[in-house]
Amino acid sequence: MSSEVRDWLATVLAEDHQVGRVVGEAVTVLFQEGSGQGAPLVTPVESLLRARHPLIALDHSYQRQLELLQRVRRSLADLATARKRLELKIGGGGLDQEALAGARRRYEELAAEEEQATLSAQHLRARVDAFRARKEAVKAGYTAARAKREIHEAFAALGETHVPGLAADDLAPAQAATDELLQAADDLEQQLGIDKTPEINELRLVTADLRLLFAAESPDTAVLLVVGIGRDDWEEWYDEALPLARAELQLQDEDFTSYDMVAFLSEYFPGEEAEIQAGATRLVELNRPRSNKPLYYIARSCWGFRFVSVRGMPPWWHAP
Repeated sequence: MSSEVRDWLATVLAEDHQVGRVVGEAVTVLFQEGSGQGAPLVTPVESLLRARHPLIALDHSYQRQLELLQRVRRSLADLATARKRLELKIGGGGLDQEALAGARRRYEELAAEEEQATLSAQHLRARVDAFRARKEAVKAGYTAARAKREIHEAFAALGETHVPGLAADDLAPAQAATDELLQAADDLEQQLGIDKTPEINELRLVTADLRLLFAAESPDTAVLLVVGIGRDDWEEWYDEALPLARAELQLQDEDFTSYDMVAFLSEYFPGEEAEIQAGATRLVELNRPRSNKPLYYIARSCWGFRFVSVRGMPPWWHAP
């Protein structure tokens, strides 16, 4: 856990201990239940967005493509720098004939690699731009169709079956176009070799109005990325939280500290360990499907969750 996160959690506990307890109980749920549990408690963010927020899923895919493009541009810049340095070395003299010949061969190789990389970057830029244009068109159509659906539903609630000036509901075609573009995004990302691992997951505790994004780095290790609580704009929250979560995944290991449940609770909730664990158990019971409803997952009662690595829970995600 970084010093920023430690300070944030300490501040939350000092200013609103009850909110801090809820965050502690949510983290303890991961310790107790493990990150491998299924819906409705834990859901991969990608599948959740596609099902409930497809427009955000499109933006998420576009962002991954932009990140790849940035990496390609950095590689291109590195090639150009290496070529220029070698050019200066060749022109500066001081090389014998054999070394000079080798440097010139390497210069030609670097120039060829740079040219090929430039063409690749231009081709990638064109594909990403084309995806962006198509994405914006699909989003506009989907948003308009959703608005029309809501208007029709409002009139229907008033007993009106026909809305003057509006055509029939066309949300289904808009949804189909969105699904088609999401599939095209998958195909494009696969062709470009975009790695989506480790996958970002969401622990959702509806009764606590809390969502916690994390990534399972191994069967017994999870990295906490972002915590949101008490929001009334969860759809907009993803727009901010997902880029931060991806950025947190890029941090080096030395930027965070590992905890087991005993160490975490003793440091942040001394004297309240049993209460926090009991609260976490209650949260799990309240947020699991009732026995008279279909089960959407198989609980792993013997799953061992030994460590949670905590990082990147900045204060602006706390919204009581």
